[in-house]
Amino acid sequence: MKVSNHGTSSLKSEKDSNGSQMAEYAKLSNPDKGLMVQNTADKIFKTGYVCDHCLGRQFGQLLSGYTHEERGRAIRTVLAMSAEIGEFPFNENFRDIKFRLLKAPSKPEGENKPCWVCEGLFEKIGEIAKRAAEELKGIEFNTFHVGVTLSKKLLLNEEKLWESAGIDYCESIKTEIGREVGKQLSRELGKIVDLKNPDIVLLLNLERNAIELTLNPIYIAGRYKKFAKIPQTTWYCPRCHGTGCDNCNWTGRLAKTSVQEIIAEPLLKATKGTGTRFHGAGREDADVLCLASRDFIIEILEPRKRKIDLKKIKLKASDAKKVEVNGLKFVSKEDIVKVKEMKAHKVYKMIVTLGKPVTTKDLEGLKTLKATISQRTPQRVAHRRADIVRRRKIFSIKYKLVNSKTLELEVETEAGLYVKELVSGDEGRTKPSVSDILKVPASVKELNVIGIKS
Repeated sequence: MKVSNHGTSSLKSEKDSNGSQMAEYAKLSNPDKGLMVQNTADKIFKTGYVCDHCLGRQFGQLLSGYTHEERGRAIRTVLAMSAEIGEFPFNENFRDIKFRLLKAPSKPEGENKPCWVCEGLFEKIGEIAKRAAEELKGIEFNTFHVGVTLSKKLLLNEEKLWESAGIDYCESIKTEIGREVGKQLSRELGKIVDLKNPDIVLLLNLERNAIELTLNPIYIAGRYKKFAKIPQTTWYCPRCHGTGCDNCNWTGRLAKTSVQEIIAEPLLKATKGTGTRFHGAGREDADVLCLASRDFIIEILEPRKRKIDLKKIKLKASDAKKVEVNGLKFVSKEDIVKVKEMKAHKVYKMIVTLGKPVTTKDLEGLKTLKATISQRTPQRVAHRRADIVRRRKIFSIKYKLVNSKTLELEVETEAGLYVKELVSGDEGRTKPSVSDILKVPASVKELNVIGIKS
C-alpha cells in the first residue's frame, strides 16, 4: 500500500510538535519544585510537633477554597502514606495516624504534647469566641471584625518556624486566629464579618489574655437653626482645655452649652454613646444667630445602641428655644467630607454702629462693596488660622440708615468671608470695607445669618 507523502509529513509534524511540547515541559519542570511541599513539610516536622493549622498555614497561598486545617490534614495524610512505604521520615507528627504496615510513634507521657508553634491555641477557638460573645452582650451591631495582638512568645515561635521552613507561601498566625474566631462568632451570633467598615472591632490581646472592644461611631446628618448666642461646638477653656481653672471658674469651658451639646443630649441618651464630634458646613460666631438652616453631621462615639428611631429624637423644651433641628438621617463617615466642603453663599443681616454721623448720600459709596474683597486673616482668629490673604466675592448689598450713627446692612457673600471685618476693616487688613468707604469707624452690633444658598 502506498502512503502519500502528505500523510507522512502530517504524522511527522504532529510527532515533532508533541516532542517539542514535551521538551518544553521538561524545561519548565523542576524536580526540586515538585518536592517543595514534601521538603518544606520535612523541615517543619523536624522542629517538633505542629498541628494541622500551623502546618497548613505554611502553604496558605496554594489552592483555594480550603482552610489551613484542611491543607495541613491533607499534607500530613499524604506524607504519612509516604512514610509507611519508607519514602518519608517517620516522626511524632504522625502520632495520630492509623497505619497498616507500621506502628505509630508512642505518645509522650501524660496528655498529647501540644503544637509548639500555637501552643494549642487553635483548640481554644471555641472558648475564645464564647468569651467574645459574652463581652458583646447588650451591644447592638450588625457587622464586626476581629483583630489580634500576638503574645511575644507566639511571635517568637512563628519567627522560628519561618526560619526553618521559609515564608514563600505562608500566612501569618495572626490572620488565621482572627479569621477563625470571626467565623465562629458569625455562626453563633448571626452577624457579618466586615473587614473595611465594621460596627465593632474586637481585639484579641493574647499578651494580656484580654478582649478589647472598639465601638465604631455612627454618623447622623441634619440641619440646625440657632436662636441663642451660643457657640456651635463645645467651647472649652483655652487655658485648661476642659479640666477646670480660675480662668473658667473651674467649669472647664467658656460657654455653658452649644449647638453640639444640645443636639447630642437626646442622641447620646438613645444610643448610650460616650461622646460626640460635630462637623458643620461652616460655622457662625457664638454671638451670631443662624436663622437659616445649616447642614451638620454629628458623630456619636462608642454607641451601644445603633437602631434608633430618629423621628422620635426631641430636644428638651428649654433647648428647643435655642436650637431647632430638622432632617435627621443616618449617613456614612465619607459624608463628613461633603459637609465640610460645602461652599454655600451666606446672606447676613446686621446692625452696624458708626463712630461719626453719616447721611443717606454718604451710603451711596457702599455700592462699591459689590466686588471681590481681599482679606488678610483677621487678628481675632490669627492664633488658629494661617496668615494668608483670601479673596471673596460680595454678590449683593442692601443698606438703610436707621439713624445718623446706625446702619442696617444686608449682604450676600461667598463662603469663607469674614463679615465683621468687612464692616470694621480690621485696621486695613480687609479692603474695601464699610469703615474705609464711609471714612468712619464702624463695628457690628448685631449679626444674623438669614440665608444659606447651596
